[in-house]
Amino acid sequence: MSHSVIKGEAEPEGVGRSGWRRRPAAKTIFLAVLLLVLAAYTEIAFGMEATTTSGRIGAGFFPRIIGGSAAVLTLIALVQSMRAGSGEDDDTVDLEEDMGEGDLGHHPKAMIITIALTMAFVATLTTLGAIISGVIFMFALLWFLNRTHLVTNIVLSLGLPLAMYLLFQTFLNSGLPEGILPRF
Repeated sequence: MSHSVIKGEAEPEGVGRSGWRRRPAAKTIFLAVLLLVLAAYTEIAFGMEATTTSGRIGAGFFPRIIGGSAAVLTLIALVQSMRAGSGEDDDTVDLEEDMGEGDLGHHPKAMIITIALTMAFVATLTTLGAIISGVIFMFALLWFLNRTHLVTNIVLSLGLPLAMYLLFQTFLNSGLPEGILPRF
């Protein structure tokens, strides 16, 4: 498909006749470097064992998924950043317009409570078990962040830890802490 310029119209700055940018923007360079790092990470992950001899997931199981997925998504973003856009320069983005008028980064109380609840979750994980610690953590955090939707908070607090337990314990056989509940 050929690219033609109508008489009197100029091509967007930095875009050649093929529709690709002639000079790389900072975003393109960043994505290219990130793609190289992710490719190296994925290469290392595929050198690790995906499963152990007992059939449990090994050290390379999740790094393969994470590295491969991240590399594919970064490659897609890299190609999109290299393709000609609407003529706007990627480096001149108005963040206030993009993000709205939110008070970004100014919530120390929420951050401190989230960190404290996460530390409590980690501290009680082996004694109470994955399910009970997860339920308490989820409910406390959701109650703090969203007090108006109590039913939704309860459903999420019970459902997500149970689903994660079933995924990791039953399907992946990874051996999560039982705690005070018997294995089911």
